[in-house]
Amino acid sequence: MNIFLDYHSRTPIYEQIKEQIVLDISRGVLKKDDQLPSLRQLSSQLGININTVKRALSELEAQGVIYSVAGKGIFISGNAESQNIYLEQSLDAVKNALINAKQMGASEEKITAILKEIYKGVE
Repeated sequence: MNIFLDYHSRTPIYEQIKEQIVLDISRGVLKKDDQLPSLRQLSSQLGININTVKRALSELEAQGVIYSVAGKGIFISGNAESQNIYLEQSLDAVKNALINAKQMGASEEKITAILKEIYKGVE
C-alpha cells in the first residue's frame, strides 16, 4: 500500500488518505482482513500529523471499510457495500461535471467522445 499526498490539491489530506485506501481495496491491493499500518506508522511514513491520519481512519471505520481490533490493529473489512459508497460518490462527481460541461455548451458528441477516450485510457 502506497499513499501519495498532493499538497497542492484542494482535497483535504484526510480525504486523500481515505480515497487511496478505498482505491487500493477496489484494485485488489488491499484485501479482506489485511492489516493496515498503525496510526503512528502511517503518520510517520506520510510526514503528517497523527490526528489527520486518525480522522481518515475513523471515517473509514464509521463507513465500514475498515475495523479495529484492540491490541491487534486496523484491518480491511472487505465490505462490498462500503466500496459502493465511493463508487456512487465518484459517479455523482462525473454526473456533476457532465451537467456543468453541458451548461457551458459542450455537445453530446464531444462529451461522449471524451468519456470514451478516458474510459479506454484507464486501467
